[in-house]
Amino acid sequence: MVELMNKIYLFIFVLSFLNIIRNVFFLVRSINMEEKFILNKIELIILGLSISYVITSIILGITS
Repeated sequence: MVELMNKIYLFIFVLSFLNIIRNVFFLVRSINMEEKFILNKIELIILGLSISYVITSIILGITS
């Protein structure tokens, strides 16, 4: 049961990290094209949750 939970947490961590990378890519692209980078409310909430999960995982560490 513990191994399954660790795999789920790792999967969520990877998805969160990919979400952060995606938004950074779009931010850099919009800066290069001199456009506004706009996130709607749901995208902003998901990005915030992703950032907080990644930071929490880094601080607490990923245990196996």
